[in-house]
Amino acid sequence: MKTLATLVLYGVAASLLLALVYAAKAIRLRNRFRRLGPLQGRSMDHILEFAGKPNHRVRLAPDREVLEWRRVGFHIAVAFTDGVCDGVTYVEGQP
Repeated sequence: MKTLATLVLYGVAASLLLALVYAAKAIRLRNRFRRLGPLQGRSMDHILEFAGKPNHRVRLAPDREVLEWRRVGFHIAVAFTDGVCDGVTYVEGQP
């Protein structure tokens, strides 16, 4: 019985630690975008340099693209035309 209780406690502790790690990653990404300020008019290279590699990239037309950054608890999609930001098309998890 002690072994089962110990395993359950380890499982709970591991789950809490994992949740903290994912929450920290989401907060870090959200803060990167906050520090950038308004995105409209900024170059794709500048945003990529600051925010890091996106999780998903969709080409809508030869000159139009949407980049998405996703973390558990935060998701942002940014549209670009000819490498210049048109603005944020979707944000989830922003306070």
